[in-house]
Amino acid sequence: MTTMLQQAMEKVKNGDGEVLLDFAALPRIDVAVVRALQELAALAGERSATIVLRAVNADVYRVLKQLKLAERFSFLNC
Repeated sequence: MTTMLQQAMEKVKNGDGEVLLDFAALPRIDVAVVRALQELAALAGERSATIVLRAVNADVYRVLKQLKLAERFSFLNC
């Protein structure tokens, strides 16, 4: 997962205005993923990019909500 987030950060740095991350295979998140998401959200905010998280399960969403990270992303449920 962190490799995917590093790739997303590179896309934002390179000027991509929107980056889609697929969370379908992620049943839960750990501290490393939370930190990477925090960095990605900060970078996206600086670059006016949108980060879209796809297929986030309820448990992961709950953690993001509690950490006040959910408001920094868009969500797509498919």
